[in-house]
Amino acid sequence: MEEKQLGMFGQFKKDVRRRMLTGLLLILPVYVTFFVVKFLFGFVGGTLSPVIKKVLQFYGVALPKTTLDEFIITFLGLILTFISLYFIGIFAANFVGKSIITYFENLLTKTPIIKSIYSSVKQIIHSISLPGKQAFKRVVLVDFPKAGTKSIGFVTGATQHNNEQKLICVFIPTTPNPTTGFLIFTPEKDLIDSNLTVEDAFKTLFSGGVLTPKDIATSVKRADNQTSG
Repeated sequence: MEEKQLGMFGQFKKDVRRRMLTGLLLILPVYVTFFVVKFLFGFVGGTLSPVIKKVLQFYGVALPKTTLDEFIITFLGLILTFISLYFIGIFAANFVGKSIITYFENLLTKTPIIKSIYSSVKQIIHSISLPGKQAFKRVVLVDFPKAGTKSIGFVTGATQHNNEQKLICVFIPTTPNPTTGFLIFTPEKDLIDSNLTVEDAFKTLFSGGVLTPKDIATSVKRADNQTSG
């Protein structure tokens, strides 16, 4: 009788654990999404919040005292940010806007230190956002950090060594934070092409390998036409 009760108790614990895990898997993505959206809302909306507060002070309106007041001001800041971006886009498209932007860009590119930061950031943003541009051209496996150990890498381009040997630019992200990683230059022959899509690769990285596909098909092949430009 006692053994039966222990067995029932063990089964009950397993059932509770399984249901809690199921609930966690359902809630966690919603929880993370909520905080990401909240951060973006506060970051974008908060950009113009001080301006809105100054305007309210100028017209004699009391500053926000409650959480609801802060939310309303942040929301107004969010709307004004999008409106501002829209009109900046219109301004940048006409002749006068282009001339002014070109003038300030020339000023930035001639300023020491600032020119390096500005040029690098501009190139990265353009490479990611322009239509038809793919920041990550292929998902490959590469021996890293040592021979015999395979890491996921993204082919981002190609260069040459001494104007002779072609080297492939490969970004190897870290896990579970793939926004950081290592950039290596390696010959094409050292890369192993995979059947992973960019989305599959990021799922694997974000999950620390938990969401790795059951089978990663690989092949060694030349892909010079894919890595040019």
